[in-house]
Amino acid sequence: MTRLETLGNPQWFGRYRLTSRIATGGMAEVYVGRHITEDGTFGPMVAVKRLLPHLIRDQAIVRMFLNEARITAQIEHPNVVRIVDLGHEAGEPYIAMELLDGHTFADLRERVADDGKRVPIGITLTILTEACRGLDAAHRAVDERGQPLRLVHRDFTPDNIHVGFKGEVKVIDFGVAKTAMWGAGTEPGTLKGKFFYMSPEMILAKPVDHRADVFAAGVMLYEQLCGRRPFTGNSVDEVVMRIAQGNPRPPHELDPAVPRPLEDVCLKAVEHDPDKRYQTLQELIDAISAIGGEAQLATREATGEYVSKTFPQNKDAKRDTLRKAREHDPSYPGPPSPYAGSPISPGASPSMAPTQPPGSTLGAEPPTGPKMNPAPPNSPKPIDPAQKALLKKVGVAGAVALVLGLLVVVVPKLGLSATPDEALAKAQATKDPKERAALLDDLAEKNATGEQLEQAGKLLLEVKAGPGAARLAEAWRTREPNNPKAWLLEARAAILTRKGKRVESALEQARDLAKNDPEPFVVMAEFKETLGEPMQALDAWASALARKPDEVRFKARIGYWQSQAGQLDQAQVTLGQVLQKQFDPVSAAELGFVKFRKGDPGGAARTLKEVIKKDPTSMAAHYYLGAVLYQQRDAKGARAEYLEADKLAPTDSRPLIALCEMEAQTNAPELEETKKAIATRFEDGKQLVARCAAAAPPPAD
Repeated sequence: MTRLETLGNPQWFGRYRLTSRIATGGMAEVYVGRHITEDGTFGPMVAVKRLLPHLIRDQAIVRMFLNEARITAQIEHPNVVRIVDLGHEAGEPYIAMELLDGHTFADLRERVADDGKRVPIGITLTILTEACRGLDAAHRAVDERGQPLRLVHRDFTPDNIHVGFKGEVKVIDFGVAKTAMWGAGTEPGTLKGKFFYMSPEMILAKPVDHRADVFAAGVMLYEQLCGRRPFTGNSVDEVVMRIAQGNPRPPHELDPAVPRPLEDVCLKAVEHDPDKRYQTLQELIDAISAIGGEAQLATREATGEYVSKTFPQNKDAKRDTLRKAREHDPSYPGPPSPYAGSPISPGASPSMAPTQPPGSTLGAEPPTGPKMNPAPPNSPKPIDPAQKALLKKVGVAGAVALVLGLLVVVVPKLGLSATPDEALAKAQATKDPKERAALLDDLAEKNATGEQLEQAGKLLLEVKAGPGAARLAEAWRTREPNNPKAWLLEARAAILTRKGKRVESALEQARDLAKNDPEPFVVMAEFKETLGEPMQALDAWASALARKPDEVRFKARIGYWQSQAGQLDQAQVTLGQVLQKQFDPVSAAELGFVKFRKGDPGGAARTLKEVIKKDPTSMAAHYYLGAVLYQQRDAKGARAEYLEADKLAPTDSRPLIALCEMEAQTNAPELEETKKAIATRFEDGKQLVARCAAAAPPPAD
């Protein structure tokens, strides 16, 4: 998650002087720094990535952290981030890399989506093809002995493509990449990367090569053509199932304006069989570049201009932070620094060391923008946010009435006469999201307590009134900027409105205000679950549990995600610990599923039947039991369980799809009835039926 912070004073880290922290994620922090030699010579500014302190003792994580740098350092290409240095400092691992000025492709898409738009196709194709050039070079890279690395990125996604303000494009973050030399960046037996971009062979645990990255590129192209992913679902395992089955809808069915030649390229890139895809990313680049017309690639200059306009200098926190980081660097040739007199080498006296020693080589980075002039002495006082909101509601006539003291006339029309308790009671009585939001919209402007605002937020989240919850959160945190609950409400509202960067920034604020509170990590875990990022969700739940070790709910979610990520032994232990403390139908059903996958269908059946006995409404238990019974050749019993699961969760397509596949394989007479139900009830019913038909056995000779 993003964390933009200028350090109070420069800090020394080995040979690097650090001036600003520009990002904090789940594993590491990134600082702006400058290498300074013993003779006082200044090197260029770089990004120094340091592992978080509590992870330094975890050797598996340290290996993964340094593995990224070792892999990236083997690749010399303008479209791959350049590693400057890596090593240990006082036992702490670090990576120094070129400092990038821009945003990720994910940031760009999200900012444009906020305005209800998509990145223009020419810009998208340029970003994607340039990123593919860098990754293709990585695929072809060799070690010092000339032996192929046979690298697979395995997390080629918009988050790992960086686009600069001058149009430069670079692949970043090889943290879960695999090579023939060093293997994978994560533990064996787990899924790597983000589910939505995983190839079928990754999902099905088959041998994976560089063509998995071709598939990921095809998914990104599909997203930009259609405004949605090729494989979607109501849960992570539903998405996984659909990827494993393949057959996405043709893009023109979702957007008739998609050029057919580009659609053909896209569908070939996401072919289920790796042998039918483009065999290299260079082949994909050539196919895209040859189309022309509506699919003409934008120039690098046009791409940079588009990124700069999307993130204007005076409105982009990241650009502003890098500007400030440069200005706070004592060796920067610009305006006087507040750090004049800071040491230029480790151990030097702050009062005696010159800012720029003789013979020093100054960095060449120009200022990214002028300093903001202070407000004139007689500038009008800014309007209070509560006043601004009130003026927006009453309009000019209302404002005049308020000035004239006619409050008694205007206020009843606004509904401001209702007390917070009355507004909450009325909101509780309705389930309509818009009506509930209207009743609670101005609650922060009244004398509502923090508890009342928290209750209002819960009411809005309950009916998924994301915009209303966002407005309430903004007003609340403006009124109480040091209340972490206000920031948590903003994060949850941002999840509903699909504003990922806002989620992360709000949670960063909440974590800073309540360092030992597990709730920010809970919200982060829930956010990662919605994104289909199981390993990140697992890490966030583990962080929450570390702050509240007795919370069974956290451990239950950890067990669930261990199961979903294929960590079956760990999942069995964790879920067993949960059930020793209390019965939880979700954990118990998942434990049955774990036993089934570990080759114990009898034990799985006993566990799942016990769950159903205690909680007949457990959809997962019925669904999993259907799979167990079918393996035990009890098709009648399996059918009954699948139908019961479908009745309990009619919006979830998994039970009917499983039933359809079973009936197709057994030539059951009910097959056509099941196909009809799937086709009529689900948005992508036709594609689901096609997958079901593909499960039928080949005709006998």
